[in-house]
Amino acid sequence: MKLRSIQVLRGLAALLVVLFHIRSLEGLGIAGNGATEQTLTGGALTNGYAGVDLFFVISGFIMVYVTDGMRHGVKPAADFLFARATRIFPVWWAFAGFMTVYIFAAHGTEGFGMASQGVPAVSYLVRSFLLQPQPAFPVLGVGWTLVHEMYFYIAFTLLMLLPRKWLPALIGVWGLTIIAGTLVGYAVPYAGTYRDLIFYPMTMEFILGAAAGLAVTSGLVWRAGVVTLGASLWLAVALCYQGMETEFTLKWGRVLWFGLPCAVLIYGVASLEARGRIAWLIPAAAGLLAALGVYQMFGLHEASPDALRRDATLLSTIVGGIAMLIVLWFGWLLGQGAPALLLRTQPFFEGILRRMVRLGDWSFSLYLIHMIVMSAMRRIFDLLGKIDALAPVFRLGHEGPLDNVAFIVACLASSLVTAALTYRFLERPAIRFFSKMREQIFYQKRDLLEPA
Repeated sequence: MKLRSIQVLRGLAALLVVLFHIRSLEGLGIAGNGATEQTLTGGALTNGYAGVDLFFVISGFIMVYVTDGMRHGVKPAADFLFARATRIFPVWWAFAGFMTVYIFAAHGTEGFGMASQGVPAVSYLVRSFLLQPQPAFPVLGVGWTLVHEMYFYIAFTLLMLLPRKWLPALIGVWGLTIIAGTLVGYAVPYAGTYRDLIFYPMTMEFILGAAAGLAVTSGLVWRAGVVTLGASLWLAVALCYQGMETEFTLKWGRVLWFGLPCAVLIYGVASLEARGRIAWLIPAAAGLLAALGVYQMFGLHEASPDALRRDATLLSTIVGGIAMLIVLWFGWLLGQGAPALLLRTQPFFEGILRRMVRLGDWSFSLYLIHMIVMSAMRRIFDLLGKIDALAPVFRLGHEGPLDNVAFIVACLASSLVTAALTYRFLERPAIRFFSKMREQIFYQKRDLLEPA
Protein backbone atom coordinates (compact mmCIF):
# COMPACT_ATOMS: atom_id res chain seq x y z
CA MET A 1 0.00 0.00 0.00
CA LYS A 2 1.40 3.38 -1.04
CA LEU A 3 1.48 5.91 1.80
CA ARG A 4 0.38 9.23 0.33
CA SER A 5 1.91 11.15 3.21
CA ILE A 6 5.33 9.66 2.53
CA GLN A 7 4.97 10.52 -1.17
CA VAL A 8 4.27 14.10 -0.12
CA LEU A 9 7.48 14.16 1.92
CA ARG A 10 9.37 12.63 -1.00
CA GLY A 11 8.12 15.48 -3.18
CA LEU A 12 9.15 17.99 -0.51
CA ALA A 13 12.63 16.46 -0.37
CA ALA A 14 13.05 16.73 -4.14
CA LEU A 15 11.86 20.35 -4.13
CA LEU A 16 14.35 21.27 -1.40
CA VAL A 17 17.23 19.84 -3.43
CA VAL A 18 16.06 21.56 -6.62
CA LEU A 19 15.74 24.94 -4.90
CA PHE A 20 19.15 24.48 -3.29
CA HIS A 21 20.73 23.92 -6.70
CA ILE A 22 18.78 26.82 -8.20
CA ARG A 23 20.43 28.98 -5.57
CA SER A 24 23.87 27.65 -6.51
CA LEU A 25 23.34 28.29 -10.23
CA GLU A 26 21.82 31.70 -9.53
CA GLY A 27 24.93 32.63 -7.55
CA LEU A 28 27.23 31.40 -10.32
CA GLY A 29 25.27 33.40 -12.88
CA ILE A 30 25.46 36.57 -10.77
CA ALA A 31 29.20 36.15 -10.23
CA GLY A 32 29.74 35.37 -13.92
CA ASN A 33 28.21 38.73 -14.82
CA GLY A 34 30.50 40.55 -12.40
CA ALA A 35 27.75 41.42 -9.90
CA THR A 36 27.91 41.01 -6.13
CA GLU A 37 24.24 40.92 -5.10
CA GLN A 38 22.90 38.15 -2.90
CA THR A 39 20.82 35.40 -4.47
CA LEU A 40 17.08 35.74 -4.14
CA THR A 41 16.89 32.07 -3.13
CA GLY A 42 18.73 32.54 0.15
CA GLY A 43 17.34 32.13 3.62
CA ALA A 44 16.23 28.63 4.51
CA LEU A 45 16.87 27.46 0.93
CA THR A 46 20.56 27.83 1.67
CA ASN A 47 20.11 24.55 3.53
CA GLY A 48 17.98 22.90 0.87
CA TYR A 49 20.55 20.12 0.69
CA ALA A 50 18.67 18.73 3.70
CA GLY A 51 16.34 17.20 1.14
CA VAL A 52 18.98 14.46 0.79
CA ASP A 53 18.76 13.79 4.53
CA LEU A 54 14.99 13.52 4.22
CA PHE A 55 15.42 11.10 1.28
CA PHE A 56 17.76 8.90 3.34
CA VAL A 57 15.35 8.74 6.27
CA ILE A 58 12.43 7.97 3.94
CA SER A 59 14.51 5.17 2.41
CA GLY A 60 15.03 3.50 5.77
CA PHE A 61 11.36 3.83 6.65
CA ILE A 62 10.17 2.41 3.33
CA MET A 63 12.50 -0.60 3.50
CA VAL A 64 10.98 -1.65 6.81
CA TYR A 65 7.42 -0.72 5.89
CA VAL A 66 7.20 -2.56 2.56
CA THR A 67 8.80 -5.72 3.95
CA ASP A 68 6.46 -5.88 6.94
CA GLY A 69 4.74 -9.24 6.83
CA MET A 70 7.10 -10.66 4.20
CA ARG A 71 8.93 -13.92 4.84
CA HIS A 72 12.65 -13.63 5.38
CA GLY A 73 15.08 -15.96 3.65
CA VAL A 74 17.16 -16.31 0.52
CA LYS A 75 14.35 -16.08 -2.05
CA PRO A 76 12.50 -13.12 -0.46
CA ALA A 77 15.82 -11.32 0.02
CA ALA A 78 16.76 -11.87 -3.63
CA ASP A 79 13.29 -10.72 -4.68
CA PHE A 80 13.68 -7.57 -2.58
CA LEU A 81 17.11 -6.72 -4.00
CA PHE A 82 15.95 -7.34 -7.58
CA ALA A 83 13.01 -4.97 -7.04
CA ARG A 84 15.23 -2.24 -5.59
CA ALA A 85 18.07 -2.57 -8.10
CA THR A 86 15.75 -2.52 -11.11
CA ARG A 87 14.02 0.52 -9.64
CA ILE A 88 17.28 2.47 -9.53
CA PHE A 89 19.65 1.31 -12.25
CA PRO A 90 17.64 1.62 -15.51
CA VAL A 91 16.79 5.30 -14.95
CA TRP A 92 20.26 6.00 -13.54
CA TRP A 93 21.92 4.40 -16.56
CA ALA A 94 19.84 6.57 -18.91
CA PHE A 95 20.97 9.82 -17.27
CA ALA A 96 24.53 8.67 -16.59
CA GLY A 97 24.75 7.63 -20.24
CA PHE A 98 23.51 11.04 -21.34
CA MET A 99 26.17 12.76 -19.23
CA THR A 100 28.87 10.43 -20.55
CA VAL A 101 27.99 11.32 -24.14
CA TYR A 102 27.80 15.03 -23.28
CA ILE A 103 31.18 15.11 -21.55
CA PHE A 104 32.82 13.23 -24.40
CA ALA A 105 31.22 15.47 -27.05
CA ALA A 106 32.10 18.69 -25.21
CA HIS A 107 35.57 17.84 -23.85
CA GLY A 108 36.69 14.57 -25.39
CA THR A 109 38.43 11.96 -23.26
CA GLU A 110 40.10 14.77 -21.28
CA GLY A 111 36.71 15.61 -19.83
CA PHE A 112 36.64 12.36 -17.88
CA GLY A 113 40.07 13.15 -16.49
CA MET A 114 38.77 16.45 -15.16
CA ALA A 115 35.74 14.77 -13.60
CA SER A 116 37.47 11.69 -12.17
CA GLN A 117 40.26 13.40 -10.21
CA GLY A 118 42.97 11.22 -11.70
CA VAL A 119 41.07 7.91 -11.73
CA PRO A 120 41.45 6.15 -15.13
CA ALA A 121 38.48 7.03 -17.34
CA VAL A 122 37.27 3.45 -17.88
CA SER A 123 37.42 2.62 -14.17
CA TYR A 124 35.73 5.90 -13.35
CA LEU A 125 32.85 5.26 -15.75
CA VAL A 126 32.38 1.64 -14.66
CA ARG A 127 32.23 2.64 -11.02
CA SER A 128 29.86 5.50 -11.86
CA PHE A 129 27.46 3.26 -13.76
CA LEU A 130 27.57 0.55 -11.07
CA LEU A 131 27.22 3.13 -8.27
CA GLN A 132 30.40 2.08 -6.52
CA PRO A 133 32.35 4.37 -4.16
CA GLN A 134 35.32 6.24 -5.62
CA PRO A 135 37.25 9.44 -4.80
CA ALA A 136 35.30 11.53 -7.34
CA PHE A 137 31.60 12.15 -7.73
CA PRO A 138 29.89 9.91 -10.33
CA VAL A 139 29.59 11.07 -13.93
CA LEU A 140 26.29 12.69 -12.92
CA GLY A 141 27.15 14.36 -9.63
CA VAL A 142 23.86 13.84 -7.79
CA GLY A 143 24.44 10.09 -8.16
CA TRP A 144 26.65 10.12 -5.05
CA THR A 145 23.52 9.63 -2.97
CA LEU A 146 22.55 6.58 -5.05
CA VAL A 147 25.88 4.99 -4.11
CA HIS A 148 24.60 5.09 -0.54
CA GLU A 149 21.12 3.96 -1.54
CA MET A 150 22.48 0.83 -3.20
CA TYR A 151 24.59 0.16 -0.12
CA PHE A 152 21.46 0.49 2.03
CA TYR A 153 19.61 -1.97 -0.18
CA ILE A 154 22.42 -4.54 -0.17
CA ALA A 155 22.87 -4.27 3.60
CA PHE A 156 19.11 -4.59 4.20
CA THR A 157 19.02 -7.59 1.86
CA LEU A 158 21.58 -9.30 4.07
CA LEU A 159 19.42 -8.55 7.11
CA MET A 160 16.50 -10.22 5.34
CA LEU A 161 18.42 -13.49 5.30
CA LEU A 162 17.83 -13.68 9.06
CA PRO A 163 14.50 -13.96 10.94
CA ARG A 164 12.34 -10.83 10.95
CA LYS A 165 12.13 -10.85 14.75
CA TRP A 166 15.86 -10.12 14.85
CA LEU A 167 15.53 -6.99 12.72
CA PRO A 168 15.33 -4.40 15.54
CA ALA A 169 18.44 -5.81 17.20
CA LEU A 170 20.31 -6.07 13.90
CA ILE A 171 19.50 -2.47 13.01
CA GLY A 172 20.70 -1.42 16.46
CA VAL A 173 23.99 -3.27 15.95
CA TRP A 174 24.34 -1.58 12.57
CA GLY A 175 23.99 1.82 14.22
CA LEU A 176 26.49 0.97 16.94
CA THR A 177 28.95 -0.13 14.27
CA ILE A 178 28.77 3.30 12.63
CA ILE A 179 29.32 5.00 15.99
CA ALA A 180 32.29 2.72 16.68
CA GLY A 181 33.74 3.62 13.27
CA THR A 182 33.56 7.29 14.16
CA LEU A 183 35.31 6.68 17.49
CA VAL A 184 38.26 5.01 15.76
CA GLY A 185 38.50 7.77 13.13
CA TYR A 186 36.78 6.22 10.11
CA ALA A 187 34.14 8.93 9.64
CA VAL A 188 34.74 11.19 6.62
CA PRO A 189 32.72 13.94 4.87
CA TYR A 190 32.64 12.00 1.58
CA ALA A 191 32.64 8.23 1.14
CA GLY A 192 35.30 7.53 -1.49
CA THR A 193 36.12 3.95 -0.47
CA TYR A 194 34.19 0.89 0.68
CA ARG A 195 35.37 1.44 4.25
CA ASP A 196 34.19 5.04 4.13
CA LEU A 197 30.85 3.85 2.80
CA ILE A 198 30.36 1.32 5.60
CA PHE A 199 31.15 3.79 8.36
CA TYR A 200 29.62 6.90 6.75
CA PRO A 201 27.74 8.83 9.47
CA MET A 202 24.74 9.70 7.26
CA THR A 203 23.89 5.99 7.13
CA MET A 204 22.49 6.65 10.59
CA GLU A 205 19.67 8.55 8.86
CA PHE A 206 18.66 5.36 7.07
CA ILE A 207 18.71 3.61 10.45
CA LEU A 208 16.60 6.36 12.02
CA GLY A 209 14.06 5.90 9.24
CA ALA A 210 14.11 2.15 9.80
CA ALA A 211 13.47 2.72 13.51
CA ALA A 212 10.47 4.90 12.63
CA GLY A 213 9.25 2.14 10.31
CA LEU A 214 9.57 -0.47 13.05
CA ALA A 215 7.59 1.73 15.43
CA VAL A 216 4.75 2.33 12.94
CA THR A 217 4.50 -1.28 11.74
CA SER A 218 4.51 -2.45 15.38
CA GLY A 219 1.55 -0.20 16.17
CA LEU A 220 3.55 2.08 18.47
CA VAL A 221 1.64 5.22 17.55
CA TRP A 222 1.53 8.06 20.07
CA ARG A 223 0.05 11.56 19.65
CA ALA A 224 0.65 11.47 15.91
CA GLY A 225 -0.88 14.90 15.28
CA VAL A 226 1.12 16.69 17.96
CA VAL A 227 4.29 14.85 16.93
CA THR A 228 3.81 15.91 13.30
CA LEU A 229 3.25 19.55 14.23
CA GLY A 230 6.28 19.58 16.52
CA ALA A 231 8.50 17.86 13.96
CA SER A 232 7.43 20.33 11.26
CA LEU A 233 8.52 23.27 13.41
CA TRP A 234 11.70 21.42 14.39
CA LEU A 235 12.59 20.95 10.73
CA ALA A 236 11.81 24.62 10.05
CA VAL A 237 14.21 25.65 12.82
CA ALA A 238 16.92 23.41 11.36
CA LEU A 239 16.46 24.79 7.84
CA CYS A 240 16.51 28.39 9.05
CA TYR A 241 19.21 28.47 11.70
CA GLN A 242 21.88 26.18 10.22
CA GLY A 243 24.84 28.31 9.13
CA MET A 244 28.13 27.63 7.39
CA GLU A 245 29.03 24.06 6.57
CA THR A 246 31.87 22.55 8.57
CA GLU A 247 33.51 19.14 8.59
CA PHE A 248 31.29 18.20 11.53
CA THR A 249 28.20 19.41 9.66
CA LEU A 250 29.08 17.20 6.70
CA LYS A 251 29.32 14.16 8.98
CA TRP A 252 27.36 13.82 12.21
CA GLY A 253 26.09 17.38 12.12
CA ARG A 254 23.67 16.56 9.30
CA VAL A 255 22.39 13.52 11.17
CA LEU A 256 21.71 15.46 14.34
CA TRP A 257 20.53 18.70 12.73
CA PHE A 258 18.35 17.32 9.93
CA GLY A 259 18.14 13.54 10.29
CA LEU A 260 16.45 13.57 13.70
CA PRO A 261 13.57 15.98 12.84
CA CYS A 262 13.06 14.19 9.52
CA ALA A 263 12.76 10.84 11.31
CA VAL A 264 10.24 12.23 13.81
CA LEU A 265 8.29 13.88 10.99
CA ILE A 266 8.11 10.64 9.01
CA TYR A 267 7.00 8.75 12.11
CA GLY A 268 4.32 11.39 12.69
CA VAL A 269 2.86 11.54 9.18
CA ALA A 270 2.94 7.76 8.70
CA SER A 271 1.20 7.32 12.06
CA LEU A 272 -1.44 9.84 11.02
CA GLU A 273 -2.16 7.93 7.83
CA ALA A 274 -2.28 4.65 9.74
CA ARG A 275 -4.99 6.18 11.93
CA GLY A 276 -6.83 7.83 9.03
CA ARG A 277 -6.06 11.34 10.31
CA ILE A 278 -4.09 12.72 7.38
CA ALA A 279 -5.94 16.04 7.68
CA TRP A 280 -3.36 17.00 10.31
CA LEU A 281 -1.01 17.62 7.39
CA ILE A 282 -2.89 20.87 6.73
CA PRO A 283 -1.85 22.71 9.94
CA ALA A 284 1.61 21.10 9.73
CA ALA A 285 2.11 22.42 6.19
CA ALA A 286 0.70 25.83 7.13
CA GLY A 287 3.12 26.16 10.03
CA LEU A 288 6.15 24.99 8.04
CA LEU A 289 5.41 27.27 5.09
CA ALA A 290 4.68 30.26 7.34
CA ALA A 291 7.92 29.81 9.27
CA LEU A 292 10.04 29.43 6.15
CA GLY A 293 8.24 32.30 4.41
CA VAL A 294 8.88 34.72 7.27
CA TYR A 295 12.53 33.69 7.45
CA GLN A 296 12.97 34.29 3.70
CA MET A 297 11.89 37.91 4.16
CA PHE A 298 14.93 38.62 6.33
CA GLY A 299 17.28 38.09 3.39
CA LEU A 300 19.81 36.15 5.45
CA HIS A 301 22.23 33.45 4.30
CA GLU A 302 24.69 30.99 5.82
CA ALA A 303 27.36 33.64 6.48
CA SER A 304 24.99 36.05 8.24
CA PRO A 305 25.82 36.76 11.90
CA ASP A 306 24.68 34.07 14.28
CA ALA A 307 22.62 36.50 16.36
CA LEU A 308 20.62 37.63 13.31
CA ARG A 309 19.94 34.07 12.17
CA ARG A 310 18.98 33.04 15.71
CA ASP A 311 16.53 35.93 16.23
CA ALA A 312 15.02 35.50 12.77
CA THR A 313 14.59 31.79 13.39
CA LEU A 314 12.91 32.42 16.72
CA LEU A 315 10.43 34.89 15.21
CA SER A 316 9.77 32.60 12.23
CA THR A 317 9.11 29.64 14.51
CA ILE A 318 6.67 31.63 16.61
CA VAL A 319 4.81 32.73 13.49
CA GLY A 320 4.77 29.13 12.25
CA GLY A 321 3.35 27.92 15.57
CA ILE A 322 0.67 30.61 15.49
CA ALA A 323 -0.25 29.63 11.93
CA MET A 324 -0.71 26.04 13.07
CA LEU A 325 -2.94 27.11 15.96
CA ILE A 326 -5.05 29.35 13.69
CA VAL A 327 -5.66 26.51 11.23
CA LEU A 328 -6.54 24.14 14.08
CA TRP A 329 -8.85 26.73 15.64
CA PHE A 330 -10.72 27.43 12.38
CA GLY A 331 -10.97 23.71 11.72
CA TRP A 332 -12.47 23.17 15.18
CA LEU A 333 -14.89 26.10 14.80
CA LEU A 334 -16.11 24.92 11.41
CA GLY A 335 -16.38 21.37 12.66
CA GLN A 336 -18.56 22.53 15.55
CA GLY A 337 -20.66 25.22 13.86
CA ALA A 338 -20.62 24.55 10.12
CA PRO A 339 -19.55 20.98 9.37
CA ALA A 340 -21.12 21.12 5.92
CA LEU A 341 -18.93 24.11 5.02
CA LEU A 342 -15.88 22.28 6.32
CA LEU A 343 -16.68 19.28 4.13
CA ARG A 344 -16.84 21.56 1.09
CA THR A 345 -13.15 22.32 1.52
CA GLN A 346 -12.25 18.65 1.19
CA PRO A 347 -12.02 18.59 -2.64
CA PHE A 348 -9.64 21.57 -2.56
CA PHE A 349 -7.26 19.95 -0.11
CA GLU A 350 -7.59 16.57 -1.82
CA GLY A 351 -6.51 18.26 -5.03
CA ILE A 352 -3.42 19.68 -3.36
CA LEU A 353 -2.65 16.29 -1.85
CA ARG A 354 -2.97 14.56 -5.23
CA ARG A 355 -0.58 17.06 -6.81
CA MET A 356 1.98 16.58 -4.06
CA VAL A 357 1.66 12.80 -4.34
CA ARG A 358 2.22 13.13 -8.08
CA LEU A 359 5.31 15.22 -7.38
CA GLY A 360 6.48 12.44 -5.08
CA ASP A 361 5.99 9.99 -7.94
CA TRP A 362 8.21 12.19 -10.13
CA SER A 363 10.80 12.76 -7.41
CA PHE A 364 13.38 10.23 -8.60
CA SER A 365 13.31 11.55 -12.16
CA LEU A 366 13.29 15.11 -10.85
CA TYR A 367 16.28 14.45 -8.64
CA LEU A 368 18.33 12.98 -11.48
CA ILE A 369 17.40 15.36 -14.26
CA HIS A 370 17.09 18.77 -12.61
CA MET A 371 20.78 19.74 -12.75
CA ILE A 372 20.97 18.83 -16.44
CA VAL A 373 17.91 20.94 -17.24
CA MET A 374 18.88 23.88 -15.02
CA SER A 375 22.46 23.99 -16.31
CA ALA A 376 21.02 24.30 -19.81
CA MET A 377 18.67 27.00 -18.56
CA ARG A 378 21.59 28.94 -17.11
CA ARG A 379 23.35 28.83 -20.49
CA ILE A 380 20.20 30.18 -22.13
CA PHE A 381 20.07 33.03 -19.63
CA ASP A 382 23.78 33.75 -20.17
CA LEU A 383 23.23 34.02 -23.94
CA LEU A 384 20.05 36.10 -23.77
CA GLY A 385 21.47 38.25 -20.99
CA LYS A 386 24.14 39.56 -23.37
CA ILE A 387 21.40 41.34 -25.31
CA ASP A 388 20.97 44.70 -23.57
CA ALA A 389 17.26 44.92 -24.35
CA LEU A 390 16.69 41.59 -22.57
CA ALA A 391 19.11 42.25 -19.70
CA PRO A 392 16.46 43.17 -17.07
CA VAL A 393 14.94 39.68 -17.46
CA PHE A 394 17.85 37.42 -18.39
CA ARG A 395 21.07 39.00 -17.06
CA LEU A 396 21.53 37.65 -13.55
CA GLY A 397 22.85 40.36 -11.28
CA HIS A 398 20.97 43.10 -13.13
CA GLU A 399 19.38 45.78 -10.98
CA GLY A 400 16.04 44.68 -9.60
CA PRO A 401 14.59 41.24 -8.81
CA LEU A 402 13.01 40.49 -12.22
CA ASP A 403 16.00 38.56 -13.55
CA ASN A 404 16.21 36.47 -10.37
CA VAL A 405 12.49 35.67 -10.36
CA ALA A 406 12.57 34.78 -14.08
CA PHE A 407 15.51 32.43 -13.53
CA ILE A 408 13.93 30.71 -10.54
CA VAL A 409 10.58 30.23 -12.30
CA ALA A 410 12.23 29.03 -15.53
CA CYS A 411 14.44 26.52 -13.71
CA LEU A 412 11.65 25.19 -11.51
CA ALA A 413 9.08 24.95 -14.29
CA SER A 414 11.43 23.33 -16.81
CA SER A 415 12.66 20.83 -14.23
CA LEU A 416 9.13 19.82 -13.21
CA VAL A 417 7.90 19.47 -16.79
CA THR A 418 10.95 17.44 -17.82
CA ALA A 419 10.65 15.23 -14.73
CA ALA A 420 6.95 14.59 -15.47
CA LEU A 421 7.75 13.60 -19.05
CA THR A 422 10.68 11.43 -17.95
CA TYR A 423 8.51 9.64 -15.43
CA ARG A 424 5.75 9.13 -17.98
CA PHE A 425 7.87 7.86 -20.85
CA LEU A 426 10.94 6.33 -19.17
CA GLU A 427 10.60 5.63 -15.47
CA ARG A 428 7.05 4.27 -15.33
CA PRO A 429 7.50 1.97 -18.36
CA ALA A 430 10.70 0.65 -16.78
CA ILE A 431 8.84 0.00 -13.53
CA ARG A 432 6.16 -1.99 -15.34
CA PHE A 433 8.65 -3.95 -17.44
CA PHE A 434 10.81 -5.04 -14.52
CA SER A 435 7.77 -5.72 -12.33
CA LYS A 436 6.57 -8.26 -14.89
CA MET A 437 10.06 -9.73 -15.11
CA ARG A 438 10.16 -9.96 -11.34
CA GLU A 439 6.88 -11.89 -11.27
CA GLN A 440 8.20 -14.34 -13.83
CA ILE A 441 11.48 -14.87 -11.97
CA PHE A 442 10.19 -15.20 -8.42
CA TYR A 443 6.67 -16.62 -9.07
CA GLN A 444 5.07 -14.67 -6.28
CA LYS A 445 2.57 -11.92 -5.85
CA ARG A 446 3.95 -8.55 -6.72
CA ASP A 447 4.85 -6.34 -3.76
CA LEU A 448 4.29 -2.60 -3.98
CA LEU A 449 7.82 -1.38 -3.49
CA GLU A 450 8.16 2.33 -4.08
CA PRO A 451 11.48 4.14 -4.78
CA ALA A 452 13.22 5.59 -1.76
